[in-house]
Amino acid sequence: MARHWFITGAASGIGAALAQAALASGDVVVGTMRQTDQVASFGRSAPARAHGLLLDVDDFAAISSAVAWACTRVGHIDIVVNNAGRSLFGAVEETGLDEAAALLHTNLLAPLAVIQAFLPHFRQRGGGLFINMSSGCGLFGTPGVGVYSATKFALEGLSEALAAETAGFGVKVMLVEPGAVATRFISHGTQETAQRLPEYATLSGHGKAALEAYYAGIADSAETVAKAILDAIKGDDVPLRLPLSSAVRDGLRFKGEAFVALAG
Repeated sequence: MARHWFITGAASGIGAALAQAALASGDVVVGTMRQTDQVASFGRSAPARAHGLLLDVDDFAAISSAVAWACTRVGHIDIVVNNAGRSLFGAVEETGLDEAAALLHTNLLAPLAVIQAFLPHFRQRGGGLFINMSSGCGLFGTPGVGVYSATKFALEGLSEALAAETAGFGVKVMLVEPGAVATRFISHGTQETAQRLPEYATLSGHGKAALEAYYAGIADSAETVAKAILDAIKGDDVPLRLPLSSAVRDGLRFKGEAFVALAG
């Protein structure tokens, strides 16, 4: 039976790869994007099964109507993917509070608004799945993207609580934790802080170019991430966390071993 997806940020990167993988498997996808030409192009990719929806997730007022449109358009939604997001490069001291607040708005509050809008639908249907795109940076505070890490740490905590609160309604939650992925996330989805301090020149003197160079050597493809997600949700036993790179998995293992050592 075809599953019905709602994927934010489906125009590029992991969101686009996941949407196309779901469509290739015969599923129905409502994908949100911020440009009208992207909406039209997405609809042509799989007529009658691909439904583009113009939405900027930073516009909280538009989210509830977008969710209502999606549920009406395709009858119901089984899987919600909170994929849309962005990053900010700069040391913690270099980051303006307005920049931090804007990042939290996009990476935490927008997914929260989407989750809240869909929960009545899921409760009424007796189940559903939220897939929240986290990051290795949501597990380990990363120099140069400290505030981005903070937003993903927050999403992790929100998702853990959500999973516990809604399990009795048949709702499941999965956090996807990629490492480096070969998308436009650095070039187009990552801004640099407006302030630059000479004391942090070794960290941020080269800006996000340093991140791009790092990604070039180790990045997984977006298609690899999409396949891993589809594989993880094939059965009923959906994991709360899906760490996707060896660096993330090794880091989790190290943190677990360190915790055991401290607790002992």
